Amino acid sequence: MIARLFNLHFQYIVLLAAAAFLGASANAKAADPLNRASEAGNSNRGKRVVVEVAPGNWGNVETADIQLVLQSVASEFQSHVGYLPDGGMRLRVVPRGASPRVLYERGAEGEYVVHLTARNDRWYQYAYQFSHELCHILSNFDHKEGSGDSIATGNQWFEESLCETASLFTLKSLAVVWTSQPPARKWIGYAPVFAAYADRLLAETHRHLPAQQSVEQWYAENRSLLRENPYLREKNELVATALLPLFENNANLWQAIAYLNTDKSSSRKAFNDYLADWYAACPPQNQVLVRQTMDLLGLKPENVAETLTAAPPLRLAQNGN
Repeated sequence: MIARLFNLHFQYIVLLAAAAFLGASANAKAADPLNRASEAGNSNRGKRVVVEVAPGNWGNVETADIQLVLQSVASEFQSHVGYLPDGGMRLRVVPRGASPRVLYERGAEGEYVVHLTARNDRWYQYAYQFSHELCHILSNFDHKEGSGDSIATGNQWFEESLCETASLFTLKSLAVVWTSQPPARKWIGYAPVFAAYADRLLAETHRHLPAQQSVEQWYAENRSLLRENPYLREKNELVATALLPLFENNANLWQAIAYLNTDKSSSRKAFNDYLADWYAACPPQNQVLVRQTMDLLGLKPENVAETLTAAPPLRLAQNGN
């Protein structure tokens, strides 16, 4: 019953946003400077993050429109991370029926290959799924020990939680950015749909702690389960909801993810040591997120030495494809 009420509430908000969207589009003029400025901005950003959408079963939308939306998502999230290799980054997005994912294997020209399940004109789902996979890429997801089914996943739950946080954060960011700078005139008025979808997700009961329980207590009870199975979605989403306020208070914290997983051996270590490696890889100004994460989960600060030497983000620096 509760889920049904959420669905009805969300549908109502989407209808209101759609009405505003259609009304604004009908009144917009071809010479609208907003549209020209947006197109110019996306052209510049596309030189750094290049998104190619493969043809396929995307439903009743054009691949060119999907590409515009995903390019907007990539530009928005990357602007907070603040780092790309000199050669930029190329991504090929393919429609698939299973769960969204980014492949470990690169494409024929060295591009990242991303699978999405979003279809038709549910632009909020494209944004939600794509920002999650982009977070994996920017956090060096493919720099772990092992290959194929033998890749070490003991600490993968944290990366999954962090990327879910990226999805929520990006939806909220797009709700602001698209209010004045949608990627094209046709999306004037669509911004509230992003905010409504984020609110709907954040209202889900499983994303919140039981009464009188702290994140530290919850983690102590669930740490073994997380390590054994990093894809316990509801648990990852609870952690993501707990992490989100950190980034809402300081969006610059996203810069730290470019230094995650830079030590290839970290994937097999205990979680405390995994975070210590992350801390060591970060420049001093980016170590704040690691400390705040440790505080949130109740891990002892002494597990991170003050004198660890910072290193550049390894994976993206080495491969500019």
